[in-house]
Amino acid sequence: MENDAEKSETLQQRDTAVVLRQLRESLVELFIAIARALFFWIPGGDVAKGKALMACHPIFIVCVIAFFFFAPHRSPLRFFIIIFTLLVVASQWLLGGCVVTRAEQRLTGSKETILDPFLKLAHIPVNRETRNAATIGGSTAICTILIWAYACDYWH
Repeated sequence: MENDAEKSETLQQRDTAVVLRQLRESLVELFIAIARALFFWIPGGDVAKGKALMACHPIFIVCVIAFFFFAPHRSPLRFFIIIFTLLVVASQWLLGGCVVTRAEQRLTGSKETILDPFLKLAHIPVNRETRNAATIGGSTAICTILIWAYACDYWH
């Protein structure tokens, strides 16, 4: 009886992993399509589009954070930004990293990420584990700060 329960749990975990992998690949393909549509005018094929996406990636992150802090206190915009950041963080936890970074890597054919220069600057070895830890840790920290700031709107 216990063996059947273990087999059922193993099959369920495998099914969940397959669904998450398919979701990750679909999101990566979506961001590749978005990059190709946004940067259609850049010569150089997919590599150039991947580099353009890589250049826009940190700008987008900074803009989202700036929009949050520039929005009026108790604004619905702040709430929607919190929801968006929670979805991004949840996807990074569940899907094992940033799907935009995976799209960049697939377009450029390189394993380089936007975090690599920061990891090198901090004398941290650049590998898959440190990249994932920095991505998930950084996004979780940003989300936590935004939630804390949002909560302070109502506690001041």
